[in-house]
Amino acid sequence: MQYIRFIAAFLVYTVIDVGWNLSPIALGMYDSLHESSGSQEIRDTFGKAPDTWGGGEILALLVFLLLIAFANSYLAIEPAIKQKSLMVAVRNSFVLGCAAYATYIIPIFVAFTSWPGILVPIDILIGGLLSLITSTVVTYVALRRSGE
Repeated sequence: MQYIRFIAAFLVYTVIDVGWNLSPIALGMYDSLHESSGSQEIRDTFGKAPDTWGGGEILALLVFLLLIAFANSYLAIEPAIKQKSLMVAVRNSFVLGCAAYATYIIPIFVAFTSWPGILVPIDILIGGLLSLITSTVVTYVALRRSGE
């Protein structure tokens, strides 16, 4: 069953992450924040449009999605199942997602002078919420199926 929950975590996370990043709300927010901060040039210079991605970018994205699904499974979903507590999944996954996203956004903010500072807490919160949704959904379904 752990493998099924891992696959479920991978699928749920992938759908909500891709859905968020392609949503008009996210695209508009990121564009306006970068434009107003003067960091649009950084995004234009260093950013890669998905339609230009090759095998390396796709592999890197797949590795991230597999790792975040594994971390959610190992650190949030399985402990919550063992303790029969949805709140364990909620708490652990939120901390995990915040930490994971902080590891990329803080170095970017530190490295680029015009990077919008407001994106630091926004991206950290988004990471926490994506992991929270993933682990909560998978744990809720697993606990319901086991009658807990």
